Amino acid sequence: MNKLFKVSAITALTFSMGVATLPTNILPALAKTKAAKVISTKNITKSAYHANGGYIYSSTKLTKKSHKAFNYLKTTFYATKSVKLKKSNGKTATYYYIKNSKGNVKGYIWKGNLKKVNTKALAQRKADIKHVLAAIRSMDTEDQSTALDDMKNVTTSTAYEEGAFGDGLPAVIYDIHGTSAKDGRATLQVNASFKGRFNSVTNAKLAAFSDQLADTIAQSDDPSDDSDIYDASSNLSEALSNAVATLQ
Repeated sequence: MNKLFKVSAITALTFSMGVATLPTNILPALAKTKAAKVISTKNITKSAYHANGGYIYSSTKLTKKSHKAFNYLKTTFYATKSVKLKKSNGKTATYYYIKNSKGNVKGYIWKGNLKKVNTKALAQRKADIKHVLAAIRSMDTEDQSTALDDMKNVTTSTAYEEGAFGDGLPAVIYDIHGTSAKDGRATLQVNASFKGRFNSVTNAKLAAFSDQLADTIAQSDDPSDDSDIYDASSNLSEALSNAVATLQ
């Protein structure tokens, strides 16, 4: 059997078995993504951002996607570094190094997929969430559950959203009322934390409901279970819920 015949026989046998083997030195080079190259890097003042899409990469090479930013639209990220990169397609782009407050979601994301957060407004939202939670905690223990469940959905980015599924504080505030004086005082407490934040008509309406509730509590014959307290606190919590939904 000559050499040419041996080679042909081996090739035919290989394909007949459904397997084609090629020398490793001619395997496609496209199996590995080409890494991006760093052109320049600079530290930036720590700033808050929300992601609106894209991916978060583990390194400036942009070869590994750590997170899909779409899953973190409600998360506040903090950027501390700006990197100018030459991508595998030859184009240049600026990426920011970002990290959430817990530090468990971090990496590099294209600058165009970030929206800067107003830090003053962010601080106000955090304060409002804290005050609402404090009011819930001051209610009778058995009356806290519904509002606490709604609080699980609240983030700084959805704080004032009025959603059907209780995404923001309006849905939580709506549930801060009850039949006891303790529940009524919780309604007064949460209302006081938003005092003066709305237009003159709304502020006056909330003040009137607040005075009515305070008088009802003071005149109650049974502070532990009074339907009049329930009605008065419900009126105030509903009005405040609608007002908070107008905040930005």
